[in-house]
Amino acid sequence: MAGDERNFGPSAAWQPTPPGAGGQDAPPPAPPSPPAPPAPPRRRGPNWLVIGLVIFLLVSFVGGMLLVGVAFMGMMSGTDGEMFGGFGDKVGVITISGVITTAGEEFAFGGSVPGARQYMAQIRAAAKDESIKAVVIRINSPGGGPAASQEIHGEIIKLADEKPVVVSMGEVAASGGYYVAVAGDKIYANPATLTGSIGVIMQTVQYQDMLDKIGVEMGAITTGPFKDTGSPVRPMREDERAMLDGMLNSIYEQFVRDVAAGRDMDEKDVRKVADGRVLTGEQALEAGLVDELGNYYDAIASAAEMAGIEGEPSVKHFSSSGGLRGLLGSLAEMQRQQAVYQLLRDFRLDGVSEMLQATPLQTN
Repeated sequence: MAGDERNFGPSAAWQPTPPGAGGQDAPPPAPPSPPAPPAPPRRRGPNWLVIGLVIFLLVSFVGGMLLVGVAFMGMMSGTDGEMFGGFGDKVGVITISGVITTAGEEFAFGGSVPGARQYMAQIRAAAKDESIKAVVIRINSPGGGPAASQEIHGEIIKLADEKPVVVSMGEVAASGGYYVAVAGDKIYANPATLTGSIGVIMQTVQYQDMLDKIGVEMGAITTGPFKDTGSPVRPMREDERAMLDGMLNSIYEQFVRDVAAGRDMDEKDVRKVADGRVLTGEQALEAGLVDELGNYYDAIASAAEMAGIEGEPSVKHFSSSGGLRGLLGSLAEMQRQQAVYQLLRDFRLDGVSEMLQATPLQTN
């Protein structure tokens, strides 16, 4: 067993001595390990807020360019295919529609109902525009306030002193609508246009009997006997009625006088039809209240001829609402017209066409 170098246990005495033990021929210490490389940055997901903002800005830019394009096209062409603006001599078109009032109305999201002041501004703009050689006044109105009608009438007379003015009547041009029309140099009406209605009206209401039945008594303290004339809570006195008759007759005489001057007629001939009656275009032609029967395009052609414009004229429409509000208003009006058109096509709704056609007459 002696000389056997096998290891029979964990005792160190039996372990062979490794080379270089005791500090002789020991290898140099190993260099320290290099530091571990830094961990790669954590990958972050896409910034949806920034992406959304960029998309929003792009969409806004494209939408804005589209609006500018639509507005530019609107400036270059009217809704009925006419040239709007352009170069050279043009015929201006001013449309007077609805009830004529002194003050107009504007809506929050574009569009407006013009009043006398807006119409007068359009007339003055047409007078100052050197490219406008003649003007067509398109009227589709059942009338309105006498003073408002007189304001527009007076501005048209001033315009007619500088440029030819042709009036084109649409569905209705009665009462104050006709008052405005007689200021033009020439009047066109459709055969079925409703016009005339030369006269003045004042309406009153009485509900004193109703108040008596429910036990309510109302009164007024005034500084004069005519201060509460027309009160609905008491009967009208004879002196009050006479006073109102005098006021209405004064306005009526002004109406007759202006019609006679505008139509170059004797006042006695005007009075023959100035009893409030409504006339068709054909009847108005026979009575001398209009010059010719024709539509809107006939009026355009006549205005161009009177101004010496050769060929088909460019047409410039004047509007009381411009800019983005005007554009939004035009878009809203297009949507309204489309909705009416769909109603007219709906076979399930009876009488819609007749109802819509009768609407202007109900405002008279």
